[in-house]
Amino acid sequence: MSDTDWKIPAIKYHQLHGLDKSHPIPKTKSHGTEFEIGSIKIFAWWKNRVEKTYHKYKSYSDIRIIIQSFLFTLPLPFLYFNLLGWIYWFGGGQFIGPRMDPNQPISAIIFAPIIETLLIFFPLLEMARVLSIPRWVSYPAIFFFFESLHDQRSFFEHPFMWMTGYMFIVAYEAGRTRSLLHAILFCTIVHEAYNISCYLLNPALYPSPF
Repeated sequence: MSDTDWKIPAIKYHQLHGLDKSHPIPKTKSHGTEFEIGSIKIFAWWKNRVEKTYHKYKSYSDIRIIIQSFLFTLPLPFLYFNLLGWIYWFGGGQFIGPRMDPNQPISAIIFAPIIETLLIFFPLLEMARVLSIPRWVSYPAIFFFFESLHDQRSFFEHPFMWMTGYMFIVAYEAGRTRSLLHAILFCTIVHEAYNISCYLLNPALYPSPF
């Protein structure tokens, strides 16, 4: 049997080879018996989601890429880390200890995104590009690694930040369709906007009016 015989309808195969209809048709490797991880439903969904996002975002204007990427970084971290704090604050609750110093996190807000873009997102995403690693594989590997470096969070808090790291990558990749400089700037701007927002959204920064 040739490697293409399996394509022949069963009845024709039996007629051509003079076999009884009950005779089984031999399977070949080209008959789709090889296992592919991308064929698993959850991975197929993720692959499709990543590719759709990539092609959609690269068609946006520069401003829309930055703003939309930024907006998607916030919801999960805010709901988990800040929502209960604001409910407590509006209920007249007082946070123990001195309020946050507005000058203290300036290095984290301004410099950390630049450093992390240049030392993590830029080299890893460019390496994945050179090695032709599929986006649906390289993206989670990179943002899982990025998030693992933030050991100030507990194990169960990390998943709430994965969407944030993913949007940094989306901003980088959308910018990369313009130029390398766009990629670095988009990723850094979105990251810095996220850091500033997290700082300003912390209820412990504000005196209770109640």
